[in-house]
Amino acid sequence: MHIEVVGAADTYDLRRRVLRQGRPDAHVSFAGDRSAGAFHLAVRSAPGGDLVAVASFSPEPAAARPGRQAVRLRGMAVDPMWQGQGLGRLLFEEAVSRLRQAGADVLWANARDSALGFYVRFGMEVVGEGFVPAASGVPHHVVVLDLG
Repeated sequence: MHIEVVGAADTYDLRRRVLRQGRPDAHVSFAGDRSAGAFHLAVRSAPGGDLVAVASFSPEPAAARPGRQAVRLRGMAVDPMWQGQGLGRLLFEEAVSRLRQAGADVLWANARDSALGFYVRFGMEVVGEGFVPAASGVPHHVVVLDLG
């Protein structure tokens, strides 16, 4: 599988289908999508094929690591037909490599509770109390990975 950098808008269809249950009225763009330093990674089913996994990364302070150069992971989504095949791992590992090379100190995310095991396997720490964002209505926790 090949990972490529894509534009923010390229991630919206998969975000909508996977993270917002396909609701046509769902908000799938994020404030950090076009921030300086933001990037979006994707995996295609084949060269020139459909995007089957996406994840977005943008500089944003981490409350759990004040004063450190932090990057937020948002919108990680893998097409249900492709889940369990390691695509999320590929995206995560590629992003961590890029972020370390760029000198970032921290990677963090608001992770769905149903995905906490995925993030913990990569050494991310679950911090704070859980919460339920209005956009998804799904329980979440903050997860943090120290990159340095």
